[in-house]
Amino acid sequence: MRHFILSAAIIAACLSVPARAEEPAKQEAVRIEADQAHKAFVFIIDDKLVAMLDKEGLHVVGGIDYGLGLTDTGPDGVKEKIASMTKEAEHE
Repeated sequence: MRHFILSAAIIAACLSVPARAEEPAKQEAVRIEADQAHKAFVFIIDDKLVAMLDKEGLHVVGGIDYGLGLTDTGPDGVKEKIASMTKEAEHE
């Protein structure tokens, strides 16, 4: 009988405590997410997709402002630049 009373008391105590609703995780206003399904990095601002970087290149929804210039070195020039930056990073 004591076990029954103890069990009833524990159940009553659990039922009297209101359940805590977990607050949803707050998303950052600016974030970069890895989209494994599309093999891309997705740039999001205020929950809106603004750009995507994948193996084809950079895709931008809005405008691009630049102050100096754009240089078309071709794919080989870019690959060389990335390779040299990677080698420099390895030595640091």
